Amino acid sequence: MWPTAACSAQAIDLSRLQYSESITQYLQLLRDEGATEQLSSAMQRTEWENINVSVLQEGYREGAFWLRGQLRNDSPVPVTRWLAMGSARLQEVQLHLSEPLTTGVPGAGLRWQPPQFAGTKYTSARREVQGRTALFALTLAAGEQRTMVLRVAGSSVIELGVALWEPAVFREEEGRELAIQAFVIGIALVLVTYALIQGVEWRDRGSVLMAVWICSALLFILSFQGYLYLYLLPGGGSWLVRLPVTLGCLTTLLHLRMSYVLVSLDQLPRWERRWKRIYDVMSVVLIVVTTWIAAGDFRATAPVANAIAATCYLMWAASMLHGWRHGLDNARLLAISFGLAWSAMWLKMLELNGLIAHGILPDWQFATLFQLGLLGVASTMVVGRALQLHHKFEQMQWSVLSLRVREQFKLEQEVNHRTSELRAALEVADQARHSKNGFFTSISHDLRTPLTSILGFADMLQAAGGEQGRYGRIIVRSARHMLSMINDLIDYAHGDRMDLSQPRPLYVHGLLQTIGQEGAALARRQHNAFSLEVSPALPPVLRIDAPRLRRLLGNLLDNAAKYTREGSIRLEVGWQAAAVRSGMGVMEMRVSDTGSGIPLHYQASVFEPFERAGADRTQPGLGMGLALVRQWIQQMDGQIALHSQPGQGTVLTLQLPVAMADEQDIARDDCREDSNTHPLIDGTGRRLLVVEDSPDIADLLVEQLEMLAFEVERYADGETAIARITQTDKPAPALVLTDYLLPAAKGGEVLRATRQHLPGVPVLLLSATLRPPTDRPDDLAFDACLLKPVNFMELQETLARLLGLPLPQLGAALAGTVAAVGTVAAVPAASEAAEDTAGPRPLPPQESLQQARVLIDSGAVSDLLDWCDALLQQHPQCAGFQSRVGQLLREGDLFAVEALVNAALDQQRGPGSEDVS
Repeated sequence: MWPTAACSAQAIDLSRLQYSESITQYLQLLRDEGATEQLSSAMQRTEWENINVSVLQEGYREGAFWLRGQLRNDSPVPVTRWLAMGSARLQEVQLHLSEPLTTGVPGAGLRWQPPQFAGTKYTSARREVQGRTALFALTLAAGEQRTMVLRVAGSSVIELGVALWEPAVFREEEGRELAIQAFVIGIALVLVTYALIQGVEWRDRGSVLMAVWICSALLFILSFQGYLYLYLLPGGGSWLVRLPVTLGCLTTLLHLRMSYVLVSLDQLPRWERRWKRIYDVMSVVLIVVTTWIAAGDFRATAPVANAIAATCYLMWAASMLHGWRHGLDNARLLAISFGLAWSAMWLKMLELNGLIAHGILPDWQFATLFQLGLLGVASTMVVGRALQLHHKFEQMQWSVLSLRVREQFKLEQEVNHRTSELRAALEVADQARHSKNGFFTSISHDLRTPLTSILGFADMLQAAGGEQGRYGRIIVRSARHMLSMINDLIDYAHGDRMDLSQPRPLYVHGLLQTIGQEGAALARRQHNAFSLEVSPALPPVLRIDAPRLRRLLGNLLDNAAKYTREGSIRLEVGWQAAAVRSGMGVMEMRVSDTGSGIPLHYQASVFEPFERAGADRTQPGLGMGLALVRQWIQQMDGQIALHSQPGQGTVLTLQLPVAMADEQDIARDDCREDSNTHPLIDGTGRRLLVVEDSPDIADLLVEQLEMLAFEVERYADGETAIARITQTDKPAPALVLTDYLLPAAKGGEVLRATRQHLPGVPVLLLSATLRPPTDRPDDLAFDACLLKPVNFMELQETLARLLGLPLPQLGAALAGTVAAVGTVAAVPAASEAAEDTAGPRPLPPQESLQQARVLIDSGAVSDLLDWCDALLQQHPQCAGFQSRVGQLLREGDLFAVEALVNAALDQQRGPGSEDVS
């Protein structure tokens, strides 16, 4: 029996409560500074005071706090309500409930029921009602009245907020909070998983720190709200009161390190070392404070930890604003996305320290805001980090797109102004077109004359073999390429379009080797090194417009050679197979140099006609090269991209969609590289084995080798060739010439069989790629390798070297070449002339033939073409003869034209007549 204590607090009617209500203002408070009072002595104290607020903030106070109040039930039925304390971090809470008060007996004593316990100090098993906060069940019978006393003590912040709940409403609200927490935590865990995968896959330390920070922040929130105690640590203990502050400091430390790495504060000019020192100092201080909280006096260290954490976040905000100002993208993203969580944390910190009114941000709302801010930070940074990497790959495409948009905008602005000017200039343009066509016709015809001499003497150099022969082949290829362009000019002057792409199947590796040889010659003009790198994935045969591709790369290599001195020029060719359509792919060609480079403000205009981007004006040229390259590559559905830095060089990348083709699709005339050469070696008495699955290429090889007097055995697959090599009863061949990609057995197996059964017999590989594949690393090397299409002179030189056959000396070769050219040109011409004479097609009059002789002697090719046109108009019956002469003139073969005209003159004069001209 306890003596009755005076209690002036208003009695609380439990039956009146429908949902929930704060009752703190209806209670009385007693401060027990030394925490020495017992229930009996506390009830007898006279220092009880009324509470006029809904939540009383006492901060980090020593001692205990006693709350008392009167409860009654005015309803005719029993009523049960739950008494809940607002904070989940209270360490020790005791509820003392008296027996029903005896009415009408003044001064009657109080009898007390056994106390109920709650708080993180006790195990959850001692609780009558489970919850994340201190929770007690109160049941009063009809008309009953009782006295309630609460004792609250602990080392954490004391928040004295008492509320009564209807049990069903409490559980409903609790379920709503749990659903929100589960949703937020689920999304956070997904982001953690993604950040970890991203960090491990890309070796990104910032992503790993972000994942660890998110986990630490989630643990901090769960401990702050009491979920860790309720679900994971139900045993309780005095150390649980330290957990939220410890995790908060650890989370702050991880957040600082993550921000420093993601934002790259070390890139700030003149501040990189200062921010590094500041962040290092803050990290060390946080580590010390975290250790102090975990092991020291919590009541003394917690306020210090909160102040240090607040200071660190202020310094963090200053560094983010500094980075934002200097253009660090992640600083802007991090500052904006973390603003919500940062604001919620500051409000709660001010509330816990009693600087603002309680109730502005309840615990569960603070946790929700903090977690939403956390999700914003994590999602923004994870996605932003991924987009940064993708942005680097898309940057070149965006620059091309930006250039196109600018050109389109510029064009739209000028359209109206240009329209009136173009109308006025139409008549002038029409006259200029006629003049241009006449000029193109005249100059193109006259350009053929020196090319005829160049081709003739280059053929002589080819016939010499050796180094002179290699130079001769390069000259012939370049001259024929120029002859093709001149023919295009003539066709253009006659009204044909030059912008139509005409792709044909060809050996692309052979074409690239030719372009590389021309590029090396261009690079040597200013003492530059040149390299050609072709991806092994590039198919050997593609359907492509070879002349146009040669002009594209020729223009780019010529530009690189002009503006690079004593540096290096590189041509790289790669291949990307199409992901959707089979048989297609993208050929990527990159021309790079270490020259002067192009300033950034000129890079947008270098593709305009007559623009040279401020380059050295002493260099030859009109500034049309890149404009034509862009025009041609766009007409071929390709793309071009420019990347250049002044003083470091320029990289131009071409991406061209092309179709793959088969070796069988190549026309027979395209299988050989040159058909105007003559035999240099004699293969009499020597047997060669030719292993080639393509019928056209095999026919060509057999034809050329038999012309050199070799005995040739032909096989269409590797298996039959190996069977022939292993036969000992047949004559051994002097040489084996094989393709690599063969049916049944590849060229590597043919090589091994030859080395095993015919030691000493050389094996010559005929490959369609610059780097022919090998079956195994230990394969033996081929004795020589020739690149398709076949060059007859190079084939003869290689056979002579492998078989030890003599080649003619330079003087004899030149003389033989002159004679051979005359013979080869004359025999077909004479035979055709004879055929024309014998057939229904008559020959031109003798006067016309004499006029042609004079023009041939003077080398006037353009006049000869005009003579052909006039001949067809004056003598239509000579169309066959005129067609043959026109074809030979377009090929630049004046020797054959002269032989044809001489044969026709001899036929006109008859046997025994003399040429008096």
